[in-house]
Amino acid sequence: MAPVFREVDVEEIDADDLTCVATYRPQLAALQRSVADVGVLTPLHLRRLEGRERLQLVSGWKRLLVCQQTGRLQVPALVYEAGELSDEAAWLLAVHENLGCRSLNAVEKGRVLQRLRERFHYGADELVKTWCSRLDIAPRLEALEAHCMLITLDEALQDAVINNTLPLETALWIGQQEAVDRGVLLPLFTEFKLGQNRAREFVALIDEICLRDGCGVVQLWEALELDDMLRNPDLTEPQRVEQLRRQLRTRRYPMFRAHEEQFEAARRQLRLPSQISLQPPPYFDGSQYQVNFRFGSREELQAYAQKLLDSASAEALETLLRLL
Repeated sequence: MAPVFREVDVEEIDADDLTCVATYRPQLAALQRSVADVGVLTPLHLRRLEGRERLQLVSGWKRLLVCQQTGRLQVPALVYEAGELSDEAAWLLAVHENLGCRSLNAVEKGRVLQRLRERFHYGADELVKTWCSRLDIAPRLEALEAHCMLITLDEALQDAVINNTLPLETALWIGQQEAVDRGVLLPLFTEFKLGQNRAREFVALIDEICLRDGCGVVQLWEALELDDMLRNPDLTEPQRVEQLRRQLRTRRYPMFRAHEEQFEAARRQLRLPSQISLQPPPYFDGSQYQVNFRFGSREELQAYAQKLLDSASAEALETLLRLL
């Protein structure tokens, strides 16, 4: 049977039953203004459950919250009687109503996927091929798992992800750390709003240092005296980030700074023109240098090629090769 439309007393609704609610951190200001001006325009969906006096909310949680906050005593609703709407159908109705009017944040997407998998036993293949696309998630198993993992993290990490101050993969990494280390890492990554590539670099450096030295993040921070540097008012934010990067790289590769200085000195001795770029392998952890150059004429090509040939017999080249 079709649901019955009627005005329902707010007191008839079990506001504590959030079984069908996927919404996280609702934004209510615009809805509050709308309800104050013209009332509730879209009916709530409610269903009656066997043995329960009050009605279960299926969709319309934000409208119900606003009604409670503004003192409205009744709301328009479509009411399903007991047995007319299964648990799965109720959940899908709630999800599709949300998808039809707004984009879900990452936490809400994780809640949808996790409920479909755990409660209604949807397989990974269907979730990836069908539901990831519906939720604007890359249709890959790793993306599915990442969103399902997100909803298990501390709310502070979830909030950072939906506020776009922390990449999802970084939040998952921080969530794996000890509580005391999370207290150091979360402010660091959110305060500086590191991009995904820079965040990945920092994660790799911190992981590798802690694994090699058998220490935690807090111990690493104390050893490098990073708090003072990060709070230095004389440094701009980009300068602080670069200082932190240099400190971590030097700690990860103890010889890196010395190698870097020797490389720069030897490169200057080669007197290569600005059109020729000579780059070492990352952190000097490799066996080859890379040379690039630009030319606009046959004469320039011949000149640069001769310069490189001359460099092959220079003493400075021996210094460079010893750094590898």
